[in-house]
Amino acid sequence: MSITMVTATDLRFDAASHCYRLPDGQLVPSVTTILRETGVSADFEALGETSSHMAAALALKRDLGRAVHADCWAFDDNALDWSTVDPRVEPYLGAWQHFRANFQLAPVTHERRVFHPALRYAGTLDGIFQKPGGGRVLIDLKIGDPADAAAHLQTAAYLGAYHLEHPEQGIHERWAVQLTPACGVPYRITPYANWRDFSIFQACVTVFREQA
Repeated sequence: MSITMVTATDLRFDAASHCYRLPDGQLVPSVTTILRETGVSADFEALGETSSHMAAALALKRDLGRAVHADCWAFDDNALDWSTVDPRVEPYLGAWQHFRANFQLAPVTHERRVFHPALRYAGTLDGIFQKPGGGRVLIDLKIGDPADAAAHLQTAAYLGAYHLEHPEQGIHERWAVQLTPACGVPYRITPYANWRDFSIFQACVTVFREQA
């Protein structure tokens, strides 16, 4: 099958290894892998190898992040069973509720897989939301510092791939929303408006290929 004919829905995804593959079995690097392997984002895997304590702490944070994402999306879909919410997740979920109430954003899609056939990378964006006054925003939800994940490039990569399949959808804003339940305002929004972000990510793809 020609790569140019493949869409995001054709990819096979292995959640355990977080790997994307083409229908013929070829591995497609993820956005997060490219950013990590080129040294642009934090390498938490390498950090976890420094000690068993660090590995356990990072695993706990990773599991918490997954649970927060799942419950936030269930809340958005009016499908959340509050009795199942873990007490450790509840403060973050409350922060997300606060954010949603303040900005009145309507969810359009969650956990949307994307694929860029020309640059040959894949990923799963967190969410796209409709703004009350018109326009849409791509949001990447974080419980840690967005800078650690190079979220400006991460969101640009997701948006670039998404626009290829949906050129009719005008999405001109990218935000990282960090949930900070211990703060007076329990969320921090970081907007990304630099048009060069996608070009920088393209350069990361080139370096990644050269390293292989």
